[in-house]
Amino acid sequence: MQCKSCGTELPKKAKICPKCGALNGKPAGNTRYLAIIGMVIMLLGGLLPFVQSNEELMDGYTPKAYSFGFMNISVIFMWYLFMLLIVAGILLVVAKKEKLSIVTSVLATVVAFVSMFAFQFSSTDGKTKTGALKYVYHNISDLLSNGYGGNTYSIGSGVYVIILGLIVAIIGVFWDVVKLFKKDLGVDSKYLSNSLNQSITQKMFYYRGFYIMFLPVFIMIVLFFYWPMLGCRYAFTSYVLANPYYIGIFHFQTMLRFDTYFWQAFRNTLVLSIVKLILNTGAAVIISLLLNEITNMAFKKSVQTIIYLPHFMSWVVVAAVFKMILSVNSSGVVNGALINMGLIDNPIDFLGSSKYWTGTFFMMNVWKDTGWGTILFLATLSGISPDLYEAAQIDGAGYLKSFFKISLPSASPAIITVSLFSFVWYWNESYLTQMYVSGVTTKSGWSSLVIKLGDFASNYSDYAQTATTAVTSINESINMAGTMLSILPLLVMYFVLQRYFVESIDRTGITGE
Repeated sequence: MQCKSCGTELPKKAKICPKCGALNGKPAGNTRYLAIIGMVIMLLGGLLPFVQSNEELMDGYTPKAYSFGFMNISVIFMWYLFMLLIVAGILLVVAKKEKLSIVTSVLATVVAFVSMFAFQFSSTDGKTKTGALKYVYHNISDLLSNGYGGNTYSIGSGVYVIILGLIVAIIGVFWDVVKLFKKDLGVDSKYLSNSLNQSITQKMFYYRGFYIMFLPVFIMIVLFFYWPMLGCRYAFTSYVLANPYYIGIFHFQTMLRFDTYFWQAFRNTLVLSIVKLILNTGAAVIISLLLNEITNMAFKKSVQTIIYLPHFMSWVVVAAVFKMILSVNSSGVVNGALINMGLIDNPIDFLGSSKYWTGTFFMMNVWKDTGWGTILFLATLSGISPDLYEAAQIDGAGYLKSFFKISLPSASPAIITVSLFSFVWYWNESYLTQMYVSGVTTKSGWSSLVIKLGDFASNYSDYAQTATTAVTSINESINMAGTMLSILPLLVMYFVLQRYFVESIDRTGITGE
């Protein structure tokens, strides 16, 4: 038996190559992802309430001292320590130090429970004479036994989520150790190269120069990319003039249970993104397949240039051009032509009518974005060996069968990657949405998350417990809660499709830039 990676002859029943270290045969399965998922669950548990009011949540009303969690523990450093331990655990799993990751996870759980019982929780109780918020401090035992503000309290969801995450992480780690990291790999360790036997600390010391050069980049990434992510904690607070106080998952409950605006905007954004994704990706696949069959290179390059040209245009220019062409005024080319041909008597409001604007909206997106996907699919199709098609033809396969058996499977990673990029762009697209969706909001009820996130404060002004109207209008915690809910589909989508994403980048060099 030979190694699939380097061709080295392997000992009988060897599962790992003594030269390159590659796994051979059917892998036992890698469940490290399960351990990471468990730690992410613990991370989320640190944001949820430790104790929570048993009072039924009412529309437009926040119970006094509704919930208590890490955010209103008197020693907030404990929350940062909890976060640090969880992140360290994830990094240790990635570095294949699974057993150490369990230690950090257990320590994180200990920190959480010590924080619950050893420190006090703070809550707001009106204002002082100077106008500052007045804080009252509670022990968890008093809250659970005596309640506060006329409310009774019980253990909150954060405790159960942390315990669940710890269990999942432990299962993931030890299952991985049993299944993948067995000592008996079919090859004695003494046959492995020195590089494979070196610990990660030895390797880091050997390449210390590279790590030192990377250190400034690492610091910049942490400070400017990851550290701002800690702002998500404000989604669990009522943000009152830089004095946020913890209210748990009240904003999320309000949105998911009572707010029709959020669900309407979420549905509209999902419909717009999926339809645009299907149309743009489908058009790009069809055009790339047709162009791939053209043998005249001069004609092929000319068509590619024409198709790709709209991608270079700014959305501002595209919007201005289409608004001019489809205008209801005398400058509108389309309406003018239809009236002159006697097909219509009055101009059609293509961009403001609920009957016509969706078709116009999708047509503009297809016209502008199809070229980008077409070029990428062509690059993938051109990399397919002609021998595969010749072999399929010899075996009697026609064009359609070759397409489904050779072209489509080979291009599937690129298709998934383009679809992922496109979905993210469409989901977060703002300018075109503001230009056209806003124009039909009052007529058809169409609105997107991009628009609604801009005025969440006004939509939830009755829910925010603030002192003045001016403060209510800038309650950033509502925006943050809506943002967290809006990006959740993107995170799930990337987690599921990342294997194809990485594979496509490896094949074609797609970067999305």
